[in-house]
Amino acid sequence: MDTPRHDHIVTAAKELGGTYSESAQQLSGMSDAMIEYHNLYDHGYGGAGNSLIKLGMAVFMIPEPFMVSDVIGAGMMAAGWMYKKFIPPPMFIDNIFETIEEQVKALHGVGEELVPNYAPTVDFSSLNFEI
Repeated sequence: MDTPRHDHIVTAAKELGGTYSESAQQLSGMSDAMIEYHNLYDHGYGGAGNSLIKLGMAVFMIPEPFMVSDVIGAGMMAAGWMYKKFIPPPMFIDNIFETIEEQVKALHGVGEELVPNYAPTVDFSSLNFEI
């Protein structure tokens, strides 16, 4: 009597395991993409300037007799204020749509200015036609 062959079961199990591992890799890649997408939003943080001001205010409020924390806190608040004023906030996806709309409006405005004012002059006297 011949023993039944179970090679097809082993092959199917290997394919099923490969499918599971590929699915896990796809889910991991999707998770990484969602994390990057999540980081594109501002979430109301406002950049590093606000956190410097808040930290400076917390240091400023520490009670101590030598006023060292007051000087350090005031310096941190000033640095945060200057950072907010001089360094533009990073571009987040929330701002991109507004920026695109502004740029499209600007392009339409330029197009409207160009169309009525553009009247090319064509001089046909320099052309020589031979029949």
